Amino acid sequence: MLTDSRSKATVLIVEDDAVTRELLAQLLQTGGFDVIVAPTGERGLLLLSQQGDEIDWLVSKVSLPGLVCGWILEDEYHQHHPDRPALLISPASPADMPSAHAVFIQPAAAMRVLEVLQALKSPVAAQVVQFPSSKAA
Repeated sequence: MLTDSRSKATVLIVEDDAVTRELLAQLLQTGGFDVIVAPTGERGLLLLSQQGDEIDWLVSKVSLPGLVCGWILEDEYHQHHPDRPALLISPASPADMPSAHAVFIQPAAAMRVLEVLQALKSPVAAQVVQFPSSKAA
């Protein structure tokens, strides 16, 4: 929960692609979040272990270069916030993923990250808006 000294929720973004990382950071800041960014899983893990209680939400790519992937980050995040889902960016469908307390978002869906975070932090139950599928007639 947010304290009186913090009026905005803090999001940790772990993304190795600089353009995507900056796009997500700008979008979430515009949406009213404080943002911390990490270019590697190792850096993200260090931030979570040091500041885990101050980080309200985790947005991470599942597949990161190096030894620390999004699954390891999700595990560390849940040490601090066991009842909150992490947002994991992955091209695979949730059915292909092992069971986890996470929300899966497709790559290149930065706006969806903002929508999900706003819905999750809202004290009232969020209503999911279904977009019509684009089927050829």
